Amino acid sequence: MPRDVDKRKTRKALKKLRDTVARAEAEGIELTDWELTFIEEVEARLEEYGSAFADPSKGDLDEALSMAQGRIMKELDKKSRGKAPARFGQRSSFKPKASKSRYSKSEDIEHEEPEEEPDVPQLKPKPKLRPVRAKPVEPPTSSDEHAPPKARPVFKVIDGGKSN
Repeated sequence: MPRDVDKRKTRKALKKLRDTVARAEAEGIELTDWELTFIEEVEARLEEYGSAFADPSKGDLDEALSMAQGRIMKELDKKSRGKAPARFGQRSSFKPKASKSRYSKSEDIEHEEPEEEPDVPQLKPKPKLRPVRAKPVEPPTSSDEHAPPKARPVFKVIDGGKSN
C-alpha cells in the first residue's frame, strides 16, 4: 500500500540517483555491483511506490528515502564527484597517522636484528585492605541516671471547636 509521499521529493530522489550514475560514468568511476544493485532497486521502488521504504521506524514517512538510504546516496554522490567517501577505517582528525613499515624495499628482512621491546613500566601491586573494627557505641549519659523512664504521651480531646 503506497503512502502519500510528496511527488516532488520522489522526483528529486530519482533525479539524484540518475545524476549520480551519469556523473560516475562520465568521470570514469566504477561503481561496485552492490552499489549498482542498490541504485536499481531504490529506483524501481521509487517509480512504483513513490517511496523506497515502508517501515516507519526507518525514517520520516513524508520522505522518499529512509535515513540509511539517504546516507548511502550521499556517499555515492561524493564518490561520483571523485571525493573519497568517509568510511570506517579511514584517517580522521582524532587518529594518529599510520606509521610506515620499518622495512624498506632495499633492506633485507632476514638479516635485520629485531628491535628490543620497549620497557614496560611495572604496575604497583594493589594495597591489601585491613579490616577496621568499629568502636562500640555507648548510650548517652544524662544527669538523671536514676530517674524513672518517661511516660508515654496521652491523647486528650478538648471540647469546643467545630461541632457536628
